[in-house]
Amino acid sequence: MSAAVSGGQEPSISTGNPGLSAKDVNQLVMEFMMFMMRAIVLCYPVYLTGSLGLSISWILLSMLMWTMWKNNRRWKDQRIDTAIDFLENEKDVISTELKAMNMPAWIHFADVEKAAWINKILQQAWPFFGMYMEKLLIENIQPSVRSSSPHLKTFTFTKVHMGQKAPTITGVRVYTHELETREVILDFNITYEADVDIDADVKPAIKVGVKGLQLQGMLRVILEPLIGQAPLVGGVTMFFIRRPVSMDITCNCVSWHANLNLCLLSSHLSESAIVDIIASLMVLPNRMCFPLIDQVKVDQMKFPLPRGVVRVHVLEARDLVAKDTYMMGLVKGKSDPYTVLRVGNQQFKTKTIKETLNPRWKEVYEFVIHEAPGQELEVKLYDEDTDADDFLGSCSPTSVFEFQWFTLEDIETGQIHMKLQWFSLHTNPALLQEVSLYFLHYNSVDDLDTVLDEHEKKSSLGKLTLPLVRLLNVSDMTMDQRFLLERSGANSQIKMKAVLRVSEAILNHQGSFGQIQLTLRYATLRKRLIVIVSSCKDLFSCSERGSDTYVRMYLLPDQTWKHRKRTSVKKKTVNPVFNETFEFAVSMEEARTRKLDVAVKNNKMLHKRERKEIGMVLIDMSEMDLIKGFTEMYELTLPGLKKTN
Repeated sequence: MSAAVSGGQEPSISTGNPGLSAKDVNQLVMEFMMFMMRAIVLCYPVYLTGSLGLSISWILLSMLMWTMWKNNRRWKDQRIDTAIDFLENEKDVISTELKAMNMPAWIHFADVEKAAWINKILQQAWPFFGMYMEKLLIENIQPSVRSSSPHLKTFTFTKVHMGQKAPTITGVRVYTHELETREVILDFNITYEADVDIDADVKPAIKVGVKGLQLQGMLRVILEPLIGQAPLVGGVTMFFIRRPVSMDITCNCVSWHANLNLCLLSSHLSESAIVDIIASLMVLPNRMCFPLIDQVKVDQMKFPLPRGVVRVHVLEARDLVAKDTYMMGLVKGKSDPYTVLRVGNQQFKTKTIKETLNPRWKEVYEFVIHEAPGQELEVKLYDEDTDADDFLGSCSPTSVFEFQWFTLEDIETGQIHMKLQWFSLHTNPALLQEVSLYFLHYNSVDDLDTVLDEHEKKSSLGKLTLPLVRLLNVSDMTMDQRFLLERSGANSQIKMKAVLRVSEAILNHQGSFGQIQLTLRYATLRKRLIVIVSSCKDLFSCSERGSDTYVRMYLLPDQTWKHRKRTSVKKKTVNPVFNETFEFAVSMEEARTRKLDVAVKNNKMLHKRERKEIGMVLIDMSEMDLIKGFTEMYELTLPGLKKTN
């Protein structure tokens, strides 16, 4: 048999497998020879030991020493790798280890200081603080407990002893540069393991008590206004920015008669109910205020105007953990997920989506922000069950102005798709009149209705209807006065302060919102849509120094984070020049069916009182000659708002 060899290919050899080449055969032979050599090397010591008449113990001893050497070499390599990794990622490694050790906050963060001297003062003054707490519990908390449920109308504190252990301040952070010159803000990280002894009579036959209390949280203290005379500070305000992180309460039932009321009372005196009572007094927007001079009024301290509004878009989640099981846990099911959103004492809950690990909510919520920096959005996902709901993960997104996927923490897998929008509050009625009227008209909130009810009888004592348009015509859009009540006595009045502020607003800008110059063309050979962002002109100024501008683009309908295109930021200008090129991988036919969403934005963070949106344009490419390409100056607009002439 003869075979022709051409093209540099090896001849095939008849080995029972027509597709096996000479190269494959050589490789098999080499592997077999290596196997035989290893077998000989391993078996030779056994043969040698037997021929010399030695004990088998020598073989076992040699194998033990070889194993110890191999393990020691592996551990040495691991130690070297760990040391190299530590040197390369020293900061991250230390932070992770300290967090696991539950060390104080001043170790984790450079701007948080030790507070040993404050702890000494607290310990010395604690007995006197106990006197104040006894008064606070009787005068403030006791009425709150009584009004929380009809079963607790006779609730009375009979003993209040705050114990010998004072709270421990594990770190303090002082804000000065970020604030006005007439105030100082301090954040205290507090850990409190109390030996309290508090007794109360719920009903004549039922006595309860609290014998232990543990909580951990951050307490904010505001010293304002700073004044040029004693006591140098006009007032002190304190509150928890968010609900205490952990709270453990040890309750003690002294005596009771077993009946149905005990079950009802136990539910109303649960740990969550006690946390709610504390939140109603000391978690934002609630505050404890102490004016130190006559010129500072308590109502001014307790009810300051908020900093702004955060709108939260909860779109969907994916890859959640399956918590529902069947057949005694042998078969994995799915979950019934819902999301809980919380900022301070404000909380919202989405609807529950049944039997899915990839729920879609498409819900929007708004939170009033009172402290920035400080307040954070807490997001937690749960699986709804008939008994206790299962935890599905959590996250804390901040300063996110586009839809983004967030990985859930404290859980094996899962992500949530969200967006945050910040809306500042504006005060100038002359500049905001057009937008204010638009806001009032399209949100059906033309009137503010206030109804006074008698709590016990639930009967109306009077009503006040205040048209919000009246606030547009008064100074600072604020009315602080007495109003006559309707459906009440002839001289019945209510003292109320009404303040109007506008968010989602554009200042009344004469002319356009600005222009943007774009170049669009299609690169046929590379199959790419090319977009060149050249410059912007006459943009709206978001501050006295201009705007920190950038351009964001989506090729609709793709609006995920990976499809987002974004320019660099041009600072303090209303006429930014970018000259940046972007590419979208689409075919020519597909590009003609798409729309280009272009938005010009102000790069300001959450705590800044400035607008985020500057203007946008939506470009339809169905009728454009993309092969030839074109350059055009586009007029910027904002949805729902018209430019004035």
